[in-house]
Amino acid sequence: MIRLENITVEFEERKILDDVSFRVNDGETKVMLGPSGAGKSSLLKVVLGLWKPDVGKVFVDDIEITRLSEREQMPVRRRMSMIFQGNALFDSLTVAENVGFFLEEHSPMTPEQIDKRVQECLEFVNLPDAGSLLPEEISGGMKKRVAIARAIAFHPEIILYDEPTTGLDPINAKTVTELMLKLKNERRVTSIVVTHILRDAFAVGDSLAVVSDGRIVFDGNAHDILASKDTFVQEFLSEIREEASLLFANQ
Repeated sequence: MIRLENITVEFEERKILDDVSFRVNDGETKVMLGPSGAGKSSLLKVVLGLWKPDVGKVFVDDIEITRLSEREQMPVRRRMSMIFQGNALFDSLTVAENVGFFLEEHSPMTPEQIDKRVQECLEFVNLPDAGSLLPEEISGGMKKRVAIARAIAFHPEIILYDEPTTGLDPINAKTVTELMLKLKNERRVTSIVVTHILRDAFAVGDSLAVVSDGRIVFDGNAHDILASKDTFVQEFLSEIREEASLLFANQ
């Protein structure tokens, strides 16, 4: 379980996050929606412990991590993985080496055990034969799947996704959302997903929050967001009117 209570983060007298509170129960997926610069990715940095809030508390399974030192945070952070928008793969390493990189650096596993675990992860993301390829030799959708394979190598209980399907074509985007659902359904992973794509949000989210200028202006389910009378929520939906209208039609 993840819980944020009254989180405020300021940089140069500007509030990046302003009195943000929400929770994600075990095995659930929370989607953070909103325009660029709203503060969505900043929330992931706070949950991961990379940013310390000026005000408020962050709990992971009732452990308050807000004021812990870097060393004290490590046991909690090892239970989390983050999938970055740009994938963050090492260009000079093969796919298999990318997936196993942090296992080699931070686990007591033998090389044989690492090889086995890497292959398991690649099979999970439907890339069993891609291990010897370099990132430049695979597509954008495959790179995203490699990033997911690397993220699950440590058997994380929590996965944070930053715009996981941005820049992907519809087929690859669908593949990635299916993998996210697979992680949730088969491994009971707890997730926070930052996105601006409604269809993806509806596909994977148990609950949705809309962020505007560092504040949560809506928190509820898919049906409620479409029916919301909040001015900003309506303006946000109007910017992606075609996608929203299709989702309305399917409700």
